[in-house]
Amino acid sequence: MIKETILGCSLLLVSTASLAGGCDNPRNAYDQTYCASLEMVQLDQELNVEYKKVIGLLNPQQKQMLKQSQIQWLKIRDDKCSDGSLLYVSCSNKIMKNRIDFLKGVERECKSTGCDSNKLTQQQ
Repeated sequence: MIKETILGCSLLLVSTASLAGGCDNPRNAYDQTYCASLEMVQLDQELNVEYKKVIGLLNPQQKQMLKQSQIQWLKIRDDKCSDGSLLYVSCSNKIMKNRIDFLKGVERECKSTGCDSNKLTQQQ
């Protein structure tokens, strides 16, 4: 048990040391994957927050349209960024960033000129 704890702490120190430059300058493939996975978690949270903001601005029919669009978008993201057993994190991150930008644009439009139902069906 003590050996396992020491080994675990050593691995944590090695991982932390290898990321001393932070995710702005990953040193190897492990660091790149680690940093991309951290970004994916952050993007997922941001995506959920933005989706909830937009849903809150819509009427019931528009909410259903956006929900269906989001489901289709998830399928497209999953098809493009995985092969069933592997997830291509960088691909997923890029597509999530695009979706967040799209939702932010919808939010701005809804607040300024009103929500355009036709835009809600886009899968950006």
